[in-house]
Amino acid sequence: MSTDEVNAWVLPAREEEGHFGARSVAIKNGQRVYKQATISVFGSPSSGEIKKEELRLESFERKPGSNEFDFENPKSRWHCENEEIERLASFLAGTFNTAGRYRLIDAASASATILSLLDSGDLDPGALGETLAGHADLTSVVTALTASASGLNAVEAAVIARRRSVLANLKLKATEPRTTERDMQSALEGHTWIFGGQYIGIAHRRNLTMLDEYDIPLVEANGALHIVELKGPNIKDLIKKHRNHQVVGNDVHLAVGQLINYLKQLDQQGAAMEQAFRNEHGVEYDMSRLCGTVVIGHSRHVPDFARKQIDQTIRTFNSHLSRAQVLTYEDLLDRAEMALRFEEDSLDSA
Repeated sequence: MSTDEVNAWVLPAREEEGHFGARSVAIKNGQRVYKQATISVFGSPSSGEIKKEELRLESFERKPGSNEFDFENPKSRWHCENEEIERLASFLAGTFNTAGRYRLIDAASASATILSLLDSGDLDPGALGETLAGHADLTSVVTALTASASGLNAVEAAVIARRRSVLANLKLKATEPRTTERDMQSALEGHTWIFGGQYIGIAHRRNLTMLDEYDIPLVEANGALHIVELKGPNIKDLIKKHRNHQVVGNDVHLAVGQLINYLKQLDQQGAAMEQAFRNEHGVEYDMSRLCGTVVIGHSRHVPDFARKQIDQTIRTFNSHLSRAQVLTYEDLLDRAEMALRFEEDSLDSA
């Protein structure tokens, strides 16, 4: 095949027809036959969105009794579109050298990254995770991975490992003397699973009423709200001796009183707020079954009493409450860890 000269040209766009232009190249200019290839681009004239690319291959014979080719009447014509062009290009590039089934993958995709690491034999899990995190098509890779039972188990195990890391950090913070309520709130942000699987997220705003702003307004699947009030973990007088028994300290009483006032305001404004959130924000909250939790203190910071004494005292106090409960950070995080352990056992037995 001669490579002395190749003729190519560009055709202008016809925007009113959704034709964004074309590129053509002469493949053969022979004595009797002329062959050309044309790639055309089509899309929406208003938005500029490209919707289709088309490769058209045509051959023309000379007009009878003339030296000119009959470009108005192709002798043969064949075309392909979009991914069909990619397949043809891969074939011409020698990609399909052996018999078999192939899958074309964008070289910049997460799938291609995985394949390149497999080919190199350097499939370090940490490096793989960091590399894939920046790919826009990572979701499709995860979807494909979780389509199989083994793949789903691997993803679930990775989630559990990540949550264990979060728990370890929270437990460490809760035992440090200088950790404040704000520190714990920041560390808990985005981890509603710690409070239990019945919660699907946090309310779209923390000030649901005119007077109050909540630390963590949890939302259940049925739209019911659960208000969490956080206090600091370092509460020395979490419980105290009173005559021959132990009772909760003043900090606990004040925190519960604060939570009950929140619930009272939500009760009073609930019906109106339900309608306002539905009409203005398109969210459905059920204000008829409100309850809440105070998370406060840690046994590590209460030197005069054992954890068992603290747990029993708070359990007795909770037994006289109807819509509120008190938990220590120790209890909250231990419950979350037991839930993770249950999930791990389920994976092991699957």
